[in-house]
Amino acid sequence: MLAYVSFSLLLLLAAAHSGLGEAGILRPLFASRWRIEGVPRGPAERILRFAWHLTSLAWVGLACAAIGAGALQVVAVVCGLSGLVILAMLRGHLAWPLFLVAGGAAWAADGSSPLWVWSLISWSAAALAFAVAGLHVYWGVGGSTGIDAVIPPRRDGSTDFRPPGWSCFAVAAACATLGVLVLAPSWTTIGWFGWSGLGCAGLLLTARAVGDGRSVGFSKGERSSRFAVLDDAIYTPLVVVLLFGVLSSLLIAAS
Repeated sequence: MLAYVSFSLLLLLAAAHSGLGEAGILRPLFASRWRIEGVPRGPAERILRFAWHLTSLAWVGLACAAIGAGALQVVAVVCGLSGLVILAMLRGHLAWPLFLVAGGAAWAADGSSPLWVWSLISWSAAALAFAVAGLHVYWGVGGSTGIDAVIPPRRDGSTDFRPPGWSCFAVAAACATLGVLVLAPSWTTIGWFGWSGLGCAGLLLTARAVGDGRSVGFSKGERSSRFAVLDDAIYTPLVVVLLFGVLSSLLIAAS
């Protein structure tokens, strides 16, 4: 009985926090004139909004735990939903892949996740890797469609650089190798080479996703150029998908 009292009050608090906060704080705040030095207004508003409502989501998770939901299940659902909310509202924020990995790890640790889910993630990542490899082969043989959009600007803002053909073929070979490595645990037992290859790929993809602090990844400082907008919306999220494929393959190999 008392557990349901706790459950009900936490749900009430969560609903009041989101509803009253949206109506009485967030909307009036966003309607007023203010700015944060160095942070564009739009992303700042989205950060404030999802941070506010994620608190409510966490309280819903606590409410479920109060009536007997497993701790790992609560962590998996709350982290998964939190990651999806941030992904929908602000793809350029580092929190969403961290939330999703935390949720996925909790789900796997709980033992209730079917193996086909991880296989689907790894197969999707492999398909993406092969598609990117094919695109780089196209650029390597002289194709030019889309190549301007994937080159970050130089420090002086120019974008006239064109990668040599051999570098496109090298990237294509690396992506194709990644695709094979990601698929391997689904149909065979991998040895030290497979484990090492997946581990190195995971580290490289993590480094690319985090970025260089200047022009690529979640940490980039320049966010107004065409490349930066596309990197937030498409390129870095795709890198994260590849990373999720690597992590899923490692999980399959360990099972």
